Amino acid sequence: MSAKKTILLTNDDGFHAPGIKALYDVFSKEHNLVVVAPEKEQSGVGHTFTFNRPLHYREAIAADPMPGYLVSGSPADCVKFAVSFLLPVRPDIIISGMNNGDNSGLSAFYSGTVAAVREGAFWGIPGFAFSVCTKAMPFVNQYADLALSIMKKILEAPHNPIDPKVYYNVNFPACDPKEMKGCRLTWQSMAFFDDRYEKIEVETHQTKEGYLVYGEKKDIEKSNAYDSRALMNNYTTITPLTFDSTAQGELPHLKWIEENC
Repeated sequence: MSAKKTILLTNDDGFHAPGIKALYDVFSKEHNLVVVAPEKEQSGVGHTFTFNRPLHYREAIAADPMPGYLVSGSPADCVKFAVSFLLPVRPDIIISGMNNGDNSGLSAFYSGTVAAVREGAFWGIPGFAFSVCTKAMPFVNQYADLALSIMKKILEAPHNPIDPKVYYNVNFPACDPKEMKGCRLTWQSMAFFDDRYEKIEVETHQTKEGYLVYGEKKDIEKSNAYDSRALMNNYTTITPLTFDSTAQGELPHLKWIEENC
C-alpha cells in the first residue's frame, strides 16, 4: 500500500476528543486526511442521522486541534454530508475513532463510531472503526500507530480488491501495548446486555426525575474466537462486519411459503 490514500476521518466522541487527534497525527504522515467530525459528543447514537431539520457545519479555526470540519449531527451525518456534498472527491477509505471505550460485540449496533464506517460501506467505501478500552486511553497514541499498521495489513491482504461492503471493527484492549498478547480475527460476540435503569433527580425536567441506564454484558462466550472475550484477555480484536442482515440459513426452511402463500 505505497500510494497515498484520501481518508475521511470521523468519530463519535467529537471533533475535540483526544482519540481522533491521535489518529490524525499518525495517519496524516502517510495519507491525505480530511476530518469531518461531530461538533459535540455523539456516543451511543448508533446509525441515527439528521432528517427533516437542517444540518450545520463550520470549518475548523486556529483554536481547534486540527484542520477539518465540525458538523452539527451524528457520525453517520458526517459521512453522508462529506461524501455527498462537502468533499470535492470521494474518499478512498473512511476511518472512525479512536473511540474512548470498546465497541466489541453488540455494542457495535449502538456505536456511532461503527455506524460511521457502516455508512461508508453503504456508499461502497471501505472503512475501519478503531476503539480502545477506556483504561488504555493513556496509551492511545501507541494504539494509533498499531491502527495504521492494521489498516495496511488488511489492505495488502490477498483478497484484492477489498470488498467495499465489508467494514472492520477493531478494538484495543485495556492494557499497555507492551502487555498486549497479539491480534486476533474474531466473530462478533452475541453476549447479552443486562441493562437496568436507576432513578435520579433531574431539576431540568417537569417531572423532576429521570432514569439512567447501567448494566454489563452477560454470558460472554468462553472462546477467544469472539471479540468480547479476546478483548478481555488482552488481545486486539479485528472483526469484519457487513450490513446484510438477512438470516440466510432460514431461507431454505421458509421456501415453502412462496408456494403456499
